[in-house]
Amino acid sequence: MVSLVLDAPVRPARTDTRPVVRAPRPLPLPHPPESMIGTPYYDDEFEMAQSIAHMHTIYYVGSLLNRVAKAADLRVVSDNPVWYWLPEAGRQRALYPDYALTANPRVDRLTADELVLALEVVSTTQPPKEAKDTVLMRERNAAHGVREFVLIYPEPDDPRSVVWHGYDEWTGRYQVAPLPTDGRYRSVAVPGLELEVLPPEEWTLGRKVRVWFRGQELRDGEAEAHRREAAEAQAAQERTRAEQERAEKEVALAEKEQEQARAARLAERLRALGIDPETV
Repeated sequence: MVSLVLDAPVRPARTDTRPVVRAPRPLPLPHPPESMIGTPYYDDEFEMAQSIAHMHTIYYVGSLLNRVAKAADLRVVSDNPVWYWLPEAGRQRALYPDYALTANPRVDRLTADELVLALEVVSTTQPPKEAKDTVLMRERNAAHGVREFVLIYPEPDDPRSVVWHGYDEWTGRYQVAPLPTDGRYRSVAVPGLELEVLPPEEWTLGRKVRVWFRGQELRDGEAEAHRREAAEAQAAQERTRAEQERAEKEVALAEKEQEQARAARLAERLRALGIDPETV
């Protein structure tokens, strides 16, 4: 295969010559024990629990990304505290990303600038909460230089699916990646990770994407169990059908042999009476 080498794109001159301002690096302080107590994926600010679709999505996608993290030697934080610097407050505060990956093994004192990828499952029932998940978390992760920020819209009747953001160090902001023609977003921060957007007709509760890693589709245990059950059921049906066909052939053969036996007995009787069976 011939590789086509293209020159790096030439960026236009910046009209704003001010340097990109990154948020101050949060201090990696140990998170207090009480920060780990509470209802999973519950937003205290909005007093709002996750939707059923949100729950299914985070557990499904998270279970697959956990396997990616293990293979890539990364650590997982999911609804765990991460230190962010909040410019509007002038201080650092622990926020709880739905899902994030980091190379830092000390997740008990993790800071946002140590994340390589952050993911939010968007809650859409309240506009302010949706804005927090999308706009606010996007800006906060960009301010800390998190390389990739991913949004997943979990509701099956929502026409939106995935928005993939890549961090642009030149602008200090995220650029939205267009959906590739094959439907697979490819991670730069986690080489080998791909998130495939399913066709809308295949969307079900919590299932709008497939996860691939190093060319292999990752499947969760529940889906694998369903596939095994379906395969076993199909094999059982095929065995039953084959047994029925064999039984039908045996019955047909037995009926044919019985008919031949009756014909032979009748021929013998006719010959005993001096009648040629062929003339009857």
